[in-house]
Amino acid sequence: MRKKLLIISIFVLIIFISIIVLNDYNNTNKIFKKDGIMYALTLDGVSTNSFPSKGMYRVDVNCENAKGKWDYDNWKLYIEDITNNVSCDIDFTTISKTYLNNKIISLSGQTQGTGQVVNEKGYRYEGKNPNNYIWFNNELWRIIGVFDSASHGQSGNLVKIIREESIGGLAWHKSNTNDWSASSLKSLLNGAYYDWESNKSSVSTYCYGYSTNVPGNCDYSEIGINDTYRNMIQNVTWYLRGHSSTSATAESFYNYERTTGTVYSGRPTEEEGYIGLMYPSDYGYSVLASSCARTTNLSSYSSSSCAGKSWLYKIGYERTITPYSSSSSNVFYLNGDGYLSGSIASGGSSVRPVLYLKSNVYVVDGNGSISDPYIIGM
Repeated sequence: MRKKLLIISIFVLIIFISIIVLNDYNNTNKIFKKDGIMYALTLDGVSTNSFPSKGMYRVDVNCENAKGKWDYDNWKLYIEDITNNVSCDIDFTTISKTYLNNKIISLSGQTQGTGQVVNEKGYRYEGKNPNNYIWFNNELWRIIGVFDSASHGQSGNLVKIIREESIGGLAWHKSNTNDWSASSLKSLLNGAYYDWESNKSSVSTYCYGYSTNVPGNCDYSEIGINDTYRNMIQNVTWYLRGHSSTSATAESFYNYERTTGTVYSGRPTEEEGYIGLMYPSDYGYSVLASSCARTTNLSSYSSSSCAGKSWLYKIGYERTITPYSSSSSNVFYLNGDGYLSGSIASGGSSVRPVLYLKSNVYVVDGNGSISDPYIIGM
């Protein structure tokens, strides 16, 4: 009878909530049972009977007959995929505060997955699949690198990240002009995407898949930046200088974007904001230098030796923030074949938001691999 009740209990949990969420417990036993599952807790190797308050701890979860995962944001344990009688060991280990920017800088010159961290106009990840995964906004993002004020206009070294997946195909500017400061995409990313609750009414004004003819899909109630992570984002300067051709190297584009490039007919050369897009130079430097020489123009990147050795290259047809300086309507984007090209601002192309983290964001756990991404706190 007891076995039957246990089976029914697990079935009900799976059907109605699918995941067991455990908050703090005040059990008097150091090994205790809850909802048919046995738990053992340790804090720095010493048995304890309750979860410590949220703080500087790495949490290791090991469950038998289930998968356990610690939610650092909400300070809870999630258990799923229950197959039989379950027991879980949960170990809390006090950690010292290591800032994420310093962590990445310390990896300079070291192999990371199938890539490495290199010091080239910032500390950047290069290669096909380096260990630059980070858990941000309850989803996977990737770390572009660590950059000083020359890249973002703020004091100190800031970590720059990009969303792993696109949020959809969107027009850069519904009015087909390459002025980022006035663009519909800038307003969308720094409005409804950045803070859905305060700006969702603006979606109808700024969300377009192509010009004003095709409305986009911009419901960010689930994937928009949430309160916990919004506080980690630094307001920065986005540099908007461009160039008249795709035939330039990564280093040349870096300089064009910030200092030596030009703009079309009085366009602004910089704009402050929380959310932007990648630069052409970010893409240029992301390829493995040993496979694609830094003297290669971005217009000559191919899907094999260059784009094929870049973690930033996914399906192509992806927006950058940088305009053509010789045109009133064209902006640079990554072509499906891996080379840098241009398209009209009103066209719909893949968008992956980019942002900078504040300098006091620190590493809680993880090694940057896709199976163990960096977990961060502030």
